[in-house]
Amino acid sequence: VCCSPTAVEDQSRSEAAPAVKRLQQDTHMSDEDDRQRMNKVQGGGRRAGVAAESMNHDLVKDYQKPVYPKEAAAEDLILKTIKTNEKMQVLFGDLDAGTIKDVINAFQEASGIQGQDIILQGEEGDKLYIIEEGMVDVFVARGGEQGRGNKVASLGPGALFGELALMYSSPRAATVVIASPKCKLWSLDREPFKMLLAQKSQTTYMNYEEWLSQVEILKSLNHYELSRLSEAMTSTLYDDGEVIIQEGEPGDKFYILEDGSCAAYMSGPEGEKMVKEYKQKGDHFGEIALLTDAPRKATIRATDEGCAVISISKDDFTELLGPIKDLLQGDLGKYPQYAQFLGK
Repeated sequence: VCCSPTAVEDQSRSEAAPAVKRLQQDTHMSDEDDRQRMNKVQGGGRRAGVAAESMNHDLVKDYQKPVYPKEAAAEDLILKTIKTNEKMQVLFGDLDAGTIKDVINAFQEASGIQGQDIILQGEEGDKLYIIEEGMVDVFVARGGEQGRGNKVASLGPGALFGELALMYSSPRAATVVIASPKCKLWSLDREPFKMLLAQKSQTTYMNYEEWLSQVEILKSLNHYELSRLSEAMTSTLYDDGEVIIQEGEPGDKFYILEDGSCAAYMSGPEGEKMVKEYKQKGDHFGEIALLTDAPRKATIRATDEGCAVISISKDDFTELLGPIKDLLQGDLGKYPQYAQFLGK
C-alpha cells in the first residue's frame, strides 16, 4: 500500500537520516566531502550563488522563472525538507523568502509506479528528488557486478536524494527504484536551480553596487571596481553586544556598516571605555590593522538593536581598494579618541 505523508512522514524523516548515512558509506561519500564540494560551488561563502559569475549576464536577466503548480501540502513538504536538510542549508540558507519560493515553484512532479528506475547508477545526474508519497529502494553495484547490485537503503516521505547533481556533472553512485505500488516525487533540475540562484545574485550585486556608490569613501571607484567589490562582500548580522572585532587580534577584514549601530571600545588601566560610535550607513572600520599590519587597536561590538555589516577580506581589500588606499591612510588621523585614550 502506498504510504501517505500524514501517516509516515515523521517516522520516515527519522529513519531517512541513518538510511542516507548508510548510502553515503556504501557509495564512498562523506558529509565533509559533500560540504567541501558545495562550498566550492558557492564561491567560498560569498554572495555569489552557484557559478553565477560564469553565466551570461543577459541570459540570467531574461530567464523566465518556471512555475509548476502544486498543492499547499507539497509546497510545505518541499520547504520543510529544504530547511531541515543540512546540505540544502549550505545552498539555500542565505536566500530570502522570495527566492526560496521561486525554487519551490521550480520543483515539478515526477511520479512513477513500482519497479520503475528513478536514478540509474553510472548515468549522469541532473536533478534532485524529494519524496512526497511512497517508498524507494537504493541499490549499489560494485566492481563490475551485474544488475542493480545490493540494496543499501529504503527511503520514504520527506526524504531527499540526488542533491549533488545540482552542482556538478557526475555519474550517479547508486540506482534508486520505486518500491511501493505508487510513488509521488518532486524533482528540481540543475538548470533552473543555477539560473534562479544566479538571478538572485545578479540582483543582489546590482543593489549593492548602487548602495556602495553612495558610500563617501568609495565614491572614487568606477563601475567595474564597484562591481567587483559587491561580489567580494559578505554580509553578517550581529546582535546587541556581539563582538565584531576583538582588540589585540590580527586584522583580516575591512567593514562597512550596512544597518544598525556599533561602537569601538578600548581597554586600559581604568577598564574598558567606548571611544567611537558608528551609526551612519556607510561608516567604515577595521582599516587600521590592514593598512599598518598592527593588531586590532579596539574591540567593536554591535549596540542598541544590533547591526548588519559587510566585510571584505584582507586580500580583497588590498586588491580591490587600492585606488582609495591613500584616502583610508589619511583617515587614520580621524581617530583622536584612540591616541588620547592611549596617552600618545
